[in-house]
Amino acid sequence: MEKKSSILIATLGSKPQLVTLAVDCLRQQEEVLNKVVVIHASRERLETQKALLLLKEHFPKSYPNINLEYLQLEKDGKPLADVTSPEQVEIAFQMLYSTIRALKMQDRAIHLLIAGGRRTLTVFGMAVAQILFDDEDHLWHIASHPNLEESGNLHASGDEWARLISIPVIAWGRLSPVFDILRSVDDPFAAAKQLSDFRLREQWDIARIFVLTKLTPSESAVAALLVQDGLRQSEIAERLGVSLRTVENHLRSIYRKAEEHWKAENINQARLARMLGLFFSTYREF
Repeated sequence: MEKKSSILIATLGSKPQLVTLAVDCLRQQEEVLNKVVVIHASRERLETQKALLLLKEHFPKSYPNINLEYLQLEKDGKPLADVTSPEQVEIAFQMLYSTIRALKMQDRAIHLLIAGGRRTLTVFGMAVAQILFDDEDHLWHIASHPNLEESGNLHASGDEWARLISIPVIAWGRLSPVFDILRSVDDPFAAAKQLSDFRLREQWDIARIFVLTKLTPSESAVAALLVQDGLRQSEIAERLGVSLRTVENHLRSIYRKAEEHWKAENINQARLARMLGLFFSTYREF
């Protein structure tokens, strides 16, 4: 099967070598890279201006088959001087989200490099990856030989090296119903809220299946009193009119079944309460 073409999106501050080293590493991994998008604050900042000019001059020589594009962070046509104030951070988050979302709508594989620029961009890059990425996408940091980093050279030479460091992502985009939700959401804060609601609903459904299909009626009643009402074992026995030993036996069975259902170990009262609390807070049959 032919490998899908991919895009590198890189945040940029003042170090253009981060972009070129990442391109070199991806090409060594035989990625079919056909576009690089550099995201930056105002190009009027001298360091950013120099970095962009160097990339513009260098790319046609070293990467003639890769299209280089720039995305300046701005609002109403006015560039952001930096990404530090709450308003600037919100604008940057929205632009980063909308850019990656548009590419994902085109079924493009994304490599997101968050080594350059402000730490706020790093944080929101991770957030965008969690919302939109799937198994074909990658979130990267980069490390390089001290001499290479100090020199600022665009490529490694001799004994120098550069390595992409994969950042693990718990990606909601891997769940197809979630990405279908996001097709109509162009605001990252609204998307995050919808994903949170989706996750809560998923947790509620998992707990509902456990209570209604895995537990006996007697065990369900014990679990409800334990989780919903917070009763002690002796109080549960008194409320249900059974012996304390019966309650203990039911709880052992509940914990064992919960470990099987959630594929977890050492489930106790506190963990069970966290797993079932949302369900019992809305389900009143017991």
